[in-house]
Amino acid sequence: MNHARWKLARERQLAEGYTEPPEVAVEREQIRLAMALGQLVYDRRAELGLSQDDLARRLGTSADEVDSIEVGGVLPVTSDLLARLAAALEVGVDVHLAPSGGAAVSFDRRAA
Repeated sequence: MNHARWKLARERQLAEGYTEPPEVAVEREQIRLAMALGQLVYDRRAELGLSQDDLARRLGTSADEVDSIEVGGVLPVTSDLLARLAAALEVGVDVHLAPSGGAAVSFDRRAA
């Protein structure tokens, strides 16, 4: 599947004056945040040498749910999920919320 075509189509629409409805923009931001969190979880799990089953045990969930988190399939990203991940992955979680509505999440390994 070529996702680059999707990006090009969106850029063309924006150039033609199309504006996304606010609810679409909010959902797009949630998806971006979930995908960024998924990459952080995968990277930290690998850094700790944990399998998805190992992390699932630490979280009290299933390996399928860990896989879903890692591919960005958990929406919305909640404070409860972030707190559980922080404990299981031995990290602090930093969330940056911007006035424009953007959000970013990062892990702080020093807080472990």
